[in-house]
Amino acid sequence: MASPVAYAEAVASDTRRPVKEDQLTPHSLAFYMDVVASGTVLGANPTDSPDRVTAMLGSDFAENSLDDHSMWRDYGMVEFFWIRETPDHPWEGHHFTLQVHRLSYGGGSIVSRAIRDRYGRFDRHLRFDKLERLLGKQGVPLEDAPDVNAPTFTRHWQPASQVSVMVFRAHEEWRQRRRGDDRIGDVYTIQSSVSAEGVARDRERFGRQDSRELSGRSSSEP
Repeated sequence: MASPVAYAEAVASDTRRPVKEDQLTPHSLAFYMDVVASGTVLGANPTDSPDRVTAMLGSDFAENSLDDHSMWRDYGMVEFFWIRETPDHPWEGHHFTLQVHRLSYGGGSIVSRAIRDRYGRFDRHLRFDKLERLLGKQGVPLEDAPDVNAPTFTRHWQPASQVSVMVFRAHEEWRQRRRGDDRIGDVYTIQSSVSAEGVARDRERFGRQDSRELSGRSSSEP
C-alpha cells in the first residue's frame, strides 16, 4: 500500500475537476484511502483490544454499553466495537465504523487529535466518486455490494481489507428531514469486517445491485 505522501501526490495529479477551498485536503483523503486499503485505523485492527485501540487513537473517547456483552468507544468520527461471552471473559474486537456523515454537521474538529496530527484538516464532505477513482489508481478496487437500505444508500466493498463504504443516495425530500448538510454522493459511513460470506449472503438475498443505476449515474461516467 502506498504511503500518505504517495496518496497526496495522486490527489494533486487529479486535475479533472477544479480545486475549491471546501474540498478535502490531500492528507485527509489519504486517511480514508489508508483505512479502506488496510482495514485499520492508524494501525489499529478491528480485532484489537480496547487498550491497544486507545493506545493508537488516544484517551479522548466516550465509552458506551447496552449490556454486559457488548461495548463501543466513540472517538468522535471513529467508533470501535467489542463483544464478550460473559463479564469474566476479555473483550474481543468486532468491528470499527467511521461515522463520516457526522462531519457534515460537526466539522473536522470532531476527528480525534491523533488522526488530525497525522493527516491534517478534515472537511465536512467526502465525495465517493473521487475516493473510488483514487483507490482504483492505487490498485484498491471497490465492488458493488447489495444492501437492505438501497436505493437510499449504496454499499461498496473492498474484498482484501473487508471494508465497506456506504454512500448517501437519498431523494431530496428525505434529505431535508435530516440534520446537517448530507449531499447525494457523499460517503456516509466506512465499516470494517464485512466478510466475503456476508456479501455473498446479501447477494443471494437481494440480488446484485448496480450502484450506477441506483445513483442515476451514466455507465460512462468516471
